[in-house]
Amino acid sequence: MSFAVAIKKNTWAIVLLGIVLAFIWPQLGFFLAPSVVYLLMLLMLFSVLDMSYRKVWEQLHDYKKTLAALVIVHLVGPSICLLLKPFLSEEIFLGLVIASVMNAGVSIIFLTKLYGGSPGKALVITAISHILSPVLVPFLVIAFAKTSIAIDPVSISWTIIKLVIVPIVLSMLVRRSSLYEPMKKHGAYLTSILLFLIIMGVIAPVRELILNNLSYTFSVALVVLFIIIVDFVLGFLLGKDRAEKITYGVATSYKNFVLANVVALSLFGPAVALPAALYAVLSNFLLIPLQLFCCARGK
Repeated sequence: MSFAVAIKKNTWAIVLLGIVLAFIWPQLGFFLAPSVVYLLMLLMLFSVLDMSYRKVWEQLHDYKKTLAALVIVHLVGPSICLLLKPFLSEEIFLGLVIASVMNAGVSIIFLTKLYGGSPGKALVITAISHILSPVLVPFLVIAFAKTSIAIDPVSISWTIIKLVIVPIVLSMLVRRSSLYEPMKKHGAYLTSILLFLIIMGVIAPVRELILNNLSYTFSVALVVLFIIIVDFVLGFLLGKDRAEKITYGVATSYKNFVLANVVALSLFGPAVALPAALYAVLSNFLLIPLQLFCCARGK
């Protein structure tokens, strides 16, 4: 196994290390916080550098399951949040809605391949989810999160355009330039470094909130965990065989938690960003039992 593959395979460990260090050494996280938006733009650029939109078009023959997966990705989580709204503060409720309506993570392409799924199907889901996100995410936030907190859909949309659409356009230009090969060669190391720095920058601002409200944080974590599990199970049930079950399970439950963190933190503040931060912790932690399950079934 190459070092690059080993890094990709253990992305969850890099995320958890960043989270731990953000609690132990928050000063670095606060220093990085103002640059998180730009770091995420670079991370997205590297993440979509090899994304083939021709393959997305070719894989659209199974559009019914793709549509069903997208419904799970964007609608099941916020529907659960809506049922729990009477028991949540407005900030936490808004944060849960933002995290749960967010698009599928680009990492699902590699994760489905790693766990024996179909990266082609995962590519379709994350590509469509990302392309629709500047319009779909603000619309769903407005539709579900009706609180006294002022929500500006234009700001949400513009933030997502900067963090998603601009890197996609830049990736298309890079593929036609001399930068493509060196960026592709060193992409694994650079994305890992960027992810680590971003995690430090988004966790540090919510550190005090978590430490000062441990019992409430634990309650919110249970809600996030429930949403992730429900999304995974519904996606898993979409598949007709083991490969499809893994693909749809991962694709519907593993969100772009970094984007959710940046949107919540930059537009609303630490209290709203808390659910997205917990989403980052739990979704990556759950990759460990999933990997053990897939390895055991693959023997």
